Amino acid sequence: MLLFNIHSHPLRFVDALFTATSAVCVTGLVVVDTGKDLAPASQTVVLLLIQLGGIGVMTATTALSLLIRERIGLRQRMFLAGGFGMETPAGVVRFLRRILLLTFSVETVGALFLYAGFLRAGFSPLRSLYNAVFHSVSAFCNAGFSLFSDSLAGFSRNLLIPGTVMALIVVGGLGFMVLSELMMTVRRREKLSMLPRLVLFTTAGLLLFGLFSITLSEWNHAFAGMSGGWKIWNGLFASVTPRTAGFDTVPPATFSSAGIFLLILLMIVGASPGSTGGGFKTTTLAVLLVSTWNNLRKNPEINLWNRRISIRILQRTVTVVVLYLGTIGLGLGALALLEPFPFRSLLFETVSAMGTVGLSLGITAELSDAGKIVLMLLMFWGRVGIVTFLYGLLKPVPRGKVSYPDADIPIG
Repeated sequence: MLLFNIHSHPLRFVDALFTATSAVCVTGLVVVDTGKDLAPASQTVVLLLIQLGGIGVMTATTALSLLIRERIGLRQRMFLAGGFGMETPAGVVRFLRRILLLTFSVETVGALFLYAGFLRAGFSPLRSLYNAVFHSVSAFCNAGFSLFSDSLAGFSRNLLIPGTVMALIVVGGLGFMVLSELMMTVRRREKLSMLPRLVLFTTAGLLLFGLFSITLSEWNHAFAGMSGGWKIWNGLFASVTPRTAGFDTVPPATFSSAGIFLLILLMIVGASPGSTGGGFKTTTLAVLLVSTWNNLRKNPEINLWNRRISIRILQRTVTVVVLYLGTIGLGLGALALLEPFPFRSLLFETVSAMGTVGLSLGITAELSDAGKIVLMLLMFWGRVGIVTFLYGLLKPVPRGKVSYPDADIPIG
């Protein structure tokens, strides 16, 4: 706000804070046009914040400590292990190095493909390189920031650019634990463990569900005027981007009510644990579905692929869902009190902020300062994790010496 935009496009403090929050929370909601209203230096700041938010603040600070050859203490290793979803801090520094290598390798490969795509689209070599690097980092980190006012709508009939962006979104959304194990599995030719199998299976199911349902719902609506092949291609893109990425080749505001409902469902689920994306995560959905199926079959245990899911995991799953949906409800209620926009626009905006998605029906820049603050809080909670946030505030209940009898409460 102070150094780079004071002469060209002065930014209000709230708008600068909103942009910084959206970038570091890898959300992509914008109140100013990133490509037009921000100077190149400010765009670079946004890019650095996206990268910082994508790999995680703890990861970045620990990487800096490694660069200056500072010793990584046990406390910092335990924080890192918790952020990555690891049970113990053993091997966390090796895992960190693997994450950094993987991140920059994938982003570099993505930038090369995007560079070729922007060159073919008619941009100059220098501009193509700048666009490629920015969009590669933004896509892999599931941020959704674009240097184009219409996001990627200008490339709705292009294969290379949206295809590369989709690949980066999916890879970034799988999670570093899954990507790391996939690399080790390919190298050692070992069998995949439970986590990557569950994440890959759920991700594929969500992508197929989104592809077929969105393509059918928008065939004669948002995708009208396109040939059949391009309708399916843009339907695939629309099924990928709600997984917390925020890019669009067809504006969500042109979608039918059914299409908007489908986008909201996909935004709520989001990406996978330990990834650059948000949402209540694919594994949460998978555990809920598996638990429901086992309960309908009157199975006293929750079993999947010859493994038992513990009651502790189910309790955490229910906690995540209740707190996540409850926070969406509170945020939606606050926006409904503060803003005059239609309910579906406010619901879409709330879910997009909480899921760190970045898709919008076009009302973000028109929100009042109070409404922007509500979205900033939702983006922060969505990125940090509402459960993690509350864990830091609430004191754990000490383990008692008394075991109480079961209570039989009718449900459903």
